[in-house]
Amino acid sequence: MKAALPFIIAALFIAPFVARTADETRHPDVLTVAADIENPAISAGEAGPGRMVLQSLPKYAGTAVAHSLFLPTDWEKGKRFPVIIEFLGNTASVRDNKGIGYALSGGKGFIWVVMPIVSADGTRDMDWWWGDVNATVAYAKEAVPAICREWGGDPEQVVLAGYSRGAIACNYIGLHDDEIAKLWRAVVAVSHYDDGHTAWGMTPAEQQRAPERLRRLGTTPQLICGEYASRRVRGGEAKLREWITSRNLSTFATAKAELELAPLTELEGTRAFIARHHPQGNFTIIDLPWVNHGMTVLHRDTPERRQIRNWLQKVLPKPGSK
Repeated sequence: MKAALPFIIAALFIAPFVARTADETRHPDVLTVAADIENPAISAGEAGPGRMVLQSLPKYAGTAVAHSLFLPTDWEKGKRFPVIIEFLGNTASVRDNKGIGYALSGGKGFIWVVMPIVSADGTRDMDWWWGDVNATVAYAKEAVPAICREWGGDPEQVVLAGYSRGAIACNYIGLHDDEIAKLWRAVVAVSHYDDGHTAWGMTPAEQQRAPERLRRLGTTPQLICGEYASRRVRGGEAKLREWITSRNLSTFATAKAELELAPLTELEGTRAFIARHHPQGNFTIIDLPWVNHGMTVLHRDTPERRQIRNWLQKVLPKPGSK
């Protein structure tokens, strides 16, 4: 009975925050919904409202290691803004501009910064797994306060976010030690999680420290999202979309039954991991009712994107509330 207790406690803390059942009449391929936004292009020159530019810490001058900075369209010098700090998924580097931060904010009200994952030799931004973890952590520790000082970011309203590899990085990088963990007021991890169920490019020792990293979250609100995957069909998103098209599975309900779909948060053991190792945490879980894996899923006006945006507004402190 004692062994089951963490799961019982976790249900009390997690269940009230889980999203309501999705409308299963919707199409299981969210890309059938037209995109209503796209990420701004990276511009040359100085930062300004509505512009995204590349910057770098002095230590990395002359290398390809840099972060990107987007100032919202309503940015004004002297005003404070919440900040979204993001790590990207595999196959993407900062210059590819493939993040979700713009989708989370709609381009207003938030400064958005994409951080590099520093290579082992310190000369480039990694587009596959981790490079030098300590260097990446050190970059974020230095860059986040500097960006807040220079561009009006509110250090009490810094959100860490990421998709896929970036979602894993939310804990793997963002909770690497006590110092970096203190930077975040909220965390948004979309599609995958640092839950110890697979190595995710880590050494065995790093993989085993996932519970330790999770506990550094403390009571910081964390939103965890993931699409649905199949218990039956191998081949990932591409194969699932092929089945959906060939069998004319036009509703999520029919696709779920035909393909034996289940939430990624369940299939990868994320819910169980949280229940076992940090049941007292402040978690919100949204199972995204589609089979797609990629940052552009949030470029569509869906109830789930609206829910994520509303969650951000709810968990961030209001100006002057302290």
